[in-house]
Amino acid sequence: MQSNRNLFSALKLEKVVMFVILVLIVMVAAFNIISTLIMVVMEKTKDIAVLMTLGATRRSIRRIFAIEGLIIGVAGTALGTVLGALLCVLLQRYRFISLPSDVYYISTLPVALEPGTVLLVVVSSVLICFLATVYPAVQASRVDPAEAIRYE
Repeated sequence: MQSNRNLFSALKLEKVVMFVILVLIVMVAAFNIISTLIMVVMEKTKDIAVLMTLGATRRSIRRIFAIEGLIIGVAGTALGTVLGALLCVLLQRYRFISLPSDVYYISTLPVALEPGTVLLVVVSSVLICFLATVYPAVQASRVDPAEAIRYE
């Protein structure tokens, strides 16, 4: 590590940049969750109003939509984590990505699957997905039952 300090510092910087890129990708997915849940709220306005007239509280309506968004986010995070870990294991074993030897000191792309980093990405992803559910859940809880049923 001391003789190849530049290479390892570049790899460390690349690791930080990859984390930022992954967070941005998750944020794009979070915007998709927001738009999907907003569309569900718009389509299910009558159903939300019926639930509210039957005694559902605004809090329970918010909880329903928050859980729906979390299910979407957790499922996507789990699938992405499993596929990413599988790809890393395959890359460690078969080393199918080669690097130009005149530029780098090593011939293949090194892969280190660190559980702490994976956990950080998973927790960040689920947290962003949860935050993405807040606005649509609040919108769903603000539905006025009388207005929603009147125009349906």
